[in-house]
Amino acid sequence: MDKRFKPLSAIEQMEDRRALFDELAADPTLLVPAVVRKIRTTLRLTIAEYAKVYGVSARTLQDIERGQSSPTLATADKLLKPVGMCVGAVMRKRP
Repeated sequence: MDKRFKPLSAIEQMEDRRALFDELAADPTLLVPAVVRKIRTTLRLTIAEYAKVYGVSARTLQDIERGQSSPTLATADKLLKPVGMCVGAVMRKRP
């Protein structure tokens, strides 16, 4: 957990995750970088922590969040998993 925040109780964490899922489900046009950043910040994780927990490099995660690279399907699946989302639930930026 990011040390800048006061720890949340288990109930508060579940409420935050439900609100996040509802927010993301309400706007399926959000781009992958925005969704990944929203998940990470809602979970109160730093880039390094989120990357380590979900098995991607911090640099890859940084590039994805900035929109400088597109994740592979496997990577996107790993990054969306914390809120019960899967690939296909978010859209990629159209050319």
